Amino acid sequence: MELQLKNIGMIKEANVKIDGLTVIAGENDTGKSTVARELHYEITSLGSMGRFPIPFRRAKLIFDKNEEKVNRAVLIDTPNSLDTFSFIKNATLLIHQHRLDIHLPIFRVDLILQLSQNIFQQEENSNIYKNIEKIIDGKVYYDENKDEIFYKKYSLKNKKIAMKDTSNGIKMFGFLQILLLNDTLKKGITLILDEPEVHLHPKWQLEYAKLLINLVKNGVKVLVNSHSPYMIEALKRYSDLEKIEDKTNFYLAEDGYIKQINDNNSETLEKIFEKLSEPFDTFEEMDSQSMEKLING
Repeated sequence: MELQLKNIGMIKEANVKIDGLTVIAGENDTGKSTVARELHYEITSLGSMGRFPIPFRRAKLIFDKNEEKVNRAVLIDTPNSLDTFSFIKNATLLIHQHRLDIHLPIFRVDLILQLSQNIFQQEENSNIYKNIEKIIDGKVYYDENKDEIFYKKYSLKNKKIAMKDTSNGIKMFGFLQILLLNDTLKKGITLILDEPEVHLHPKWQLEYAKLLINLVKNGVKVLVNSHSPYMIEALKRYSDLEKIEDKTNFYLAEDGYIKQINDNNSETLEKIFEKLSEPFDTFEEMDSQSMEKLING
């Protein structure tokens, strides 16, 4: 499928293919988040079934002739969604009962509802789930009885820790754990991540990238917005290693356009890394100036 946007927010034009793995790289305020939210909005509008009011469409979602339409998407943009889980869930209920008149983003409400689903599969059926357990030394899970989300740390004798006392890195892996456990992250769903690396150490960025590639191999469509060279390089290398290059597309967000360079991943990545290396060019210039002052006294 392809998402088409024109004159929306910061975006003048964007045509983004969502096939297996899609990566949009660029500086802040270049329209990456707009793509993420519009994609979620478009997919949700196809399968809302009355869950959300869909007043108007700002973008187009185009499907290939023989492509099966998707109707579920998950957008994760901040670990704070786990901190405010109960508040958003209760507020959603009050809004539906017309007892509370506030606006909550559709994508965030939808995420909370999907996190609180109580249809569980067996943990041992998912190698991806097991890998996350090893990485974070525990699990993040939804406690239906308390209607809250907790982190259980294995090396601390399964200590139960509240989300407000849990690191943002743990939370980013925790989203995936819960959505795997309740059978949300499966073939046919679209997972949208808006700059997940902001909350992850470079080492964990690589681990996260590896998990995303495994999800793609299992039929999940993944869109990642990023400005981290570690994350982008890892996604490229792992997609090559797992031989899903034909389902991987990289885009550059720049000057109001979300685009590929000559419809080519390699040329696009070259331009992406050129843009991301600009801060290092500044450091090199500073070093040169320091050296010049040292030589000239």
